[in-house]
Amino acid sequence: MNELLPVYVFGEVLYDCFPENDPMLGGAPFNVAWHLQAFDVAPVMISAVGDDALGQNICQKMQQWGMTTQQIQVDPHHDTGIVNVAIVDGEPSYDIVLNAAYDHINQQKLPTITGEHFFYHGSLAARCSASREALESLHGRPGQRTFIDVNLREPWWEPACLKSMVHGVYCVKLNQHELALLAELPAPPTDRDALVETAVNFRLTNNITHLIVTLGADGAFLVDEMGSVVTPEMTPQLTTVVDTVGAGDAFAAVVLVGMLHQWDWRTTLERAQQFAGFIVGQQGALSDNPAIYRDFKCLWGLI
Repeated sequence: MNELLPVYVFGEVLYDCFPENDPMLGGAPFNVAWHLQAFDVAPVMISAVGDDALGQNICQKMQQWGMTTQQIQVDPHHDTGIVNVAIVDGEPSYDIVLNAAYDHINQQKLPTITGEHFFYHGSLAARCSASREALESLHGRPGQRTFIDVNLREPWWEPACLKSMVHGVYCVKLNQHELALLAELPAPPTDRDALVETAVNFRLTNNITHLIVTLGADGAFLVDEMGSVVTPEMTPQLTTVVDTVGAGDAFAAVVLVGMLHQWDWRTTLERAQQFAGFIVGQQGALSDNPAIYRDFKCLWGLI
């Protein structure tokens, strides 16, 4: 097996606080990094935690999972991030507490990144100037393949900033509602052909190499570098949906695994759907059971 390219993941690591459950590790980029570690990718997570018990717990959990904490900054002036999660009509809503440690990632403490690599991040980490400047300083490195997972969380995003961020990058993932907002449509097209046309035009206008549009229970599709549309086969939902928190992150993690292993796009998207379908069958975004990941690796021929 060829050596995999390095993967750097930038953004929030935090605790999701549910009404009736203990706090759970979370943050979209952290979820992706957690899954990647279990799929033998060994990502470098770039983030910040407070000098507090939650921050210490995060670093301890990472080390127990085999993840490096070398690029987790400890901020003595800001608390570890928390999100208060409520489930309304089966969908999560989020109260994302402002001025968390991850909002203040220090540009002067960032790693030196050289050579070919993947660089993954979402959009929430750009809501405050310190982390936004740190993020911008890592963009555009030689040999970089940037994968941006758009997560629009009101009120923490600005259209102009986000459009500038996604312009010219290697891969962008968003859902149909986020596509409509960024394409400045009043609502997502209800007709499938119109939605695909919107995605094709958005990819072209923004010079994006690969654009992935997720459709919730209706799957996903990709517009590739040639403008061709790839639609994976839908797999039956084998588990009861418990909550959808983290499903998109599970999907994104497997997309990265597929790009690293050079799977074809249809296979990559089908496997991403398969893993996301498992995640929605449990409470919270993560699993700490290595056997689950081993089963998927066996299924996909990774071991």
